Amino acid sequence: MTTTAKASVTSEPSQPRPRVRIRRIQSTIVILALIVTGYMTYIKLVGVPLQCVETGVINCSVVENSAWARVMGIPTAMLGFIAHLIILAILVLETRVKFFKDNGVLLLFGVTLFSIIYHSYLIYVSVFILKAICPWCITAASLMLLQLICSSIRLRRYFMS
Repeated sequence: MTTTAKASVTSEPSQPRPRVRIRRIQSTIVILALIVTGYMTYIKLVGVPLQCVETGVINCSVVENSAWARVMGIPTAMLGFIAHLIILAILVLETRVKFFKDNGVLLLFGVTLFSIIYHSYLIYVSVFILKAICPWCITAASLMLLQLICSSIRLRRYFMS
């Protein structure tokens, strides 16, 4: 009975995979979100209807003219725009100011978590009370959800390191 030794194939040591730069992804998302929420805010302040193909459930005018479209007289689109400006400021200051270097990840997570909870409430109102959906609002909520996912990944890395 003969035994054969398996030859181990040696290859070059595998190089570590490059880490995805979540901050870059967040920066891209925040720029897109500022464009969307900026457009929505501008339209609301000027008083022009949103460009929207209104068919059945998709009806921007119902959503934008509802009681939930303003909070204390401030358009909710403007609140979203301000939230994304805060996110952008934190992302920029993270590389420059010690406080934000130490706490930026936690601040980003907090802002995005609060924002997505508020977006979820507005989507609930839109679907179940108004029975109308605005694609612009859904886009804004989706971009904030992507920010929350990125912030969660960064928060996990922060606590694991």
